[in-house]
Amino acid sequence: MPHTLGALQVAALLVSASYGIGLLFGSGEQALSHGMAGGIYGVATAAGMLLLALFARRLWSKGLPIWDVFAHAYGAGLQRPVALLSLVWMAGVLAAQIHGGVAVMQLLGLADLPGLTLVLTLLYGASRLDLRFAAGVFALCLSASALVLVYAIVSADGMGLYLRAVPEFMHDLSGFQPQQLWAILLAVSLLVCMGADYQQFVLAARTPWAAATGCALAAVILLAIGFLPSTLVVTMVEKGALGDVATAKQVVPLVLAQVAGTMGAGADTLMLVALSLAALGSGAAILRAMTDALVSAVPSGPFSRRQVLTIVALLLGASLAAREQGIVATMVSVNVVYIASIGVCFVALMMGVPLSKRHASAALTTGFLVSSGVQLAVWAGWTLDGADILALTVGLAASLAASMLLRWRAVRGWVRASGSSR
Repeated sequence: MPHTLGALQVAALLVSASYGIGLLFGSGEQALSHGMAGGIYGVATAAGMLLLALFARRLWSKGLPIWDVFAHAYGAGLQRPVALLSLVWMAGVLAAQIHGGVAVMQLLGLADLPGLTLVLTLLYGASRLDLRFAAGVFALCLSASALVLVYAIVSADGMGLYLRAVPEFMHDLSGFQPQQLWAILLAVSLLVCMGADYQQFVLAARTPWAAATGCALAAVILLAIGFLPSTLVVTMVEKGALGDVATAKQVVPLVLAQVAGTMGAGADTLMLVALSLAALGSGAAILRAMTDALVSAVPSGPFSRRQVLTIVALLLGASLAAREQGIVATMVSVNVVYIASIGVCFVALMMGVPLSKRHASAALTTGFLVSSGVQLAVWAGWTLDGADILALTVGLAASLAASMLLRWRAVRGWVRASGSSR
């Protein structure tokens, strides 16, 4: 990995990777029911950046993507499972882009099924475009939405609320159930530490100091921008200027379109098109990453063609989006499975605690089976309060127990062997 980025560049890239449909639409969606506490996604992401800064030096020194780090530490046999597990959380991000795209299509007048079909078709087409072009369109459209977002807050006299964002946020947190709050905080912040999309910028930093400083700067910036969607929604609600919203996912694109419409005829439609392109650009990038992971994992054969695997990845994201969860809730539900699977092995690596290949494999497998089992039970219709935090904590506990049990058995066997040799 070439080390070329300064601290400011690392921070800028980390922020750009975080400010997307999940933060923009997801925070607005939650603000409709939780007030300024809707900014919890941005706060959790910022907290994750601070955690990432703590071990950025160690991560930088390894200089490898997380699946290669696992392969180097625990053997090549774990490289493919970790790469495939990355599909789990990436599918949640893709589902968030699908949610956002469908919400915009609905505002443009399309019904649910035609809107979903069009979004999936456009995502597949966008994933075939040049990645730099798609990323450029995505960045341009999100930048336009950010400018309109700030303009909307200022024109609605919402800056006073924004300046009081932190105390208002703390007050409104009581609207969340404790298990729901902890699930969001842990699932989002820990994924920032363990997700390859964030780690790539740390690895590309010029020095370990630049990596750590860039993460800390990104945390500060994200705290500043993370409250913007919630401020806009709460301000509009207090003024009674929000109007009818068919679904909470539509609240931010609806308000942005309304504000853009005051700038000239057709500007509202142009704003919605820009937001849909932002969702498509981000979705195309994550879809390509999912396809790459599948290409590296699927044996050669008639079903290993890139076009087929892209459709498989797209359907995986669509199946998550079809569950009709909230945008943030969708990402959290799959983040916890990924974290519970690799969390114990990852922390062991960062702390310099050696695990054997067998122990690491047992920890990863057990964590995945337990956490995914909890989520599958919920998706099958079982009622479990706090399923996300349960899947995370029980999965991590099972993963740690499996590793410790094998270590205890190995030590016991060594002691017995030593005793018999005497």
